[in-house]
Amino acid sequence: MFKLAIENTDALRPASEVMDIQRLGVMRSTSLSFLRILIRKMMREAWEIEQTTFDINDEGYGEALYSITTPQGTYTFVALSREISEETRSDRVISERWDVTFALCDGAISDKKLKRMKQELPKQEVGRGDVTDLVWSRANKSQRVFSHVVEALSQGKQPDAEMIYDIGYLFRTTAVYGNGKFGIAPYEHMKDNHTFSGAYQSQMFAVYMLRHFSFDLVEHIARKNNPKAATLKPELKKLLGTGNATGLGMVPYLISHPKLLHQWMWIREVALARAKKMKPTADDCQRFIAKLQQIRTFFEDAPIPDMEVFRNPRDLAKEVGEISKLVEGVCNTIERSNSEVGGLWLEFADKVQANFTMEAQELINSELIDLYPEVIVDLEHQTNADDGLHLIPEMSIGSLREIIKKQYQWAFQYDFTKRESRHYFWYRSAEKEEPRIGERGIDPGDELYMPMNIAEQVQQLATEIEVCDNDLKVAAFLLKKPELRGIVRRIQSLDGLEYGEIQANLTGKDLLPVYLLRCKLAILGAERYDPKSNRWVRITLFQGAPLVEEIGTTSFEDDWFYPLIAKAEEIK
Repeated sequence: MFKLAIENTDALRPASEVMDIQRLGVMRSTSLSFLRILIRKMMREAWEIEQTTFDINDEGYGEALYSITTPQGTYTFVALSREISEETRSDRVISERWDVTFALCDGAISDKKLKRMKQELPKQEVGRGDVTDLVWSRANKSQRVFSHVVEALSQGKQPDAEMIYDIGYLFRTTAVYGNGKFGIAPYEHMKDNHTFSGAYQSQMFAVYMLRHFSFDLVEHIARKNNPKAATLKPELKKLLGTGNATGLGMVPYLISHPKLLHQWMWIREVALARAKKMKPTADDCQRFIAKLQQIRTFFEDAPIPDMEVFRNPRDLAKEVGEISKLVEGVCNTIERSNSEVGGLWLEFADKVQANFTMEAQELINSELIDLYPEVIVDLEHQTNADDGLHLIPEMSIGSLREIIKKQYQWAFQYDFTKRESRHYFWYRSAEKEEPRIGERGIDPGDELYMPMNIAEQVQQLATEIEVCDNDLKVAAFLLKKPELRGIVRRIQSLDGLEYGEIQANLTGKDLLPVYLLRCKLAILGAERYDPKSNRWVRITLFQGAPLVEEIGTTSFEDDWFYPLIAKAEEIK
């Protein structure tokens, strides 16, 4: 599973670089991001999506059902729109009411099933699904843009393109659940030849369908207001994705699923290594320059304020402009040689690394991968992994020491006798069973902490095995030190999986959890990172993505990311 035969393994970056928390905190989406994989699959297989029920009243409340047919099966998307007060509309996970709750289900659903879903789905955490439910989720309106779009369409006009572009969505999700939560289908239900067998494919598709439902909903309300209402132009629809508000709940997943984290980072690094080894043609260079110009404009126009957490988008745009000049240098080298020249992208990447910020470096790495679709053909099917952590009791302490020496030297840079190294603790709230972070000595719950302190555990283990003979078996050691079973099992299971550990102290005073949120969101395929604090961030998914009506009807180029408002400004 993990050892795909690849060329150019010498170009793979070391884990000390890739898994540095600051670098993880500037990751950007690539063609291997999960929603990008999903869109390509939908377009390639020409999925059929049909609205089968739209029992929505004049104000926009009721239920809608959509049938989805793929080569592997049939599915149903269910959206329940409910009226809520402005006071109860909240992105907090503790919220209990939402504008829309929605689900993706296996197969067609019966009237009996729909009746039950109408009772249970709006409850979310306190509701119960069944094994034919693949995804449950909920979302709230962006009230400002939703109302504006309805009002404009009702008047027979198109909404303001700049407002649509700036906000980027009609609905934003606050959580998207799968894998057995609330009694819905476990991931094992979607393995092998299932349509949604890849990592997070069902969740991403449910979010895509929410986007489609949002278009149908605003047009429906507008028609009820005025039978001669306008319909939303496709160019404007494409400027709307689905929003998302993400908090700390995403962080522990990266720690508790290290094999998956390794796999996701590894396929990305393999793709990058392959791309850097490509011999660029003049056409490659021109395409790259054109894409960088688009990205530069995207960040120049970005409505995101500078929160001093991530790099100011306008400053990033300036860097992209400077990097474009380096690409022009590559073009000139090719023209002078009149042939393909090897090593140019490696040299180019070294210059970017030496002269630009980490955020610019990772953006360029993502775009190098996107420049060569052929480098990911085999990798996009390898987003899953055997995620179990297994103890090897017969391993010797000497072998365990070697793994620590090889992969965990980063863990010894922290001094856990200092208070600032143990400033934070992670715990799970009793109310919502969602992860939280507290300050030791200030917040209650320290005794209920979650074991997120991998570096500290590694140090504890290393201290205990200092006095052990190399030939001693792990089983014998753990009989005397059973409290270290978890970290021993983890280290053994990650032998050779260098990208499985985030190389940081996750309890230190200088921790910025938002870096880890961004890492996971980039893997999913997010953009427009808008941090509201160092603990939660708003992003946009599917902005610029093909519309449902385009599936199977147009030739598809996977270049929809970073949409520009200029393409819609003339829409009236």
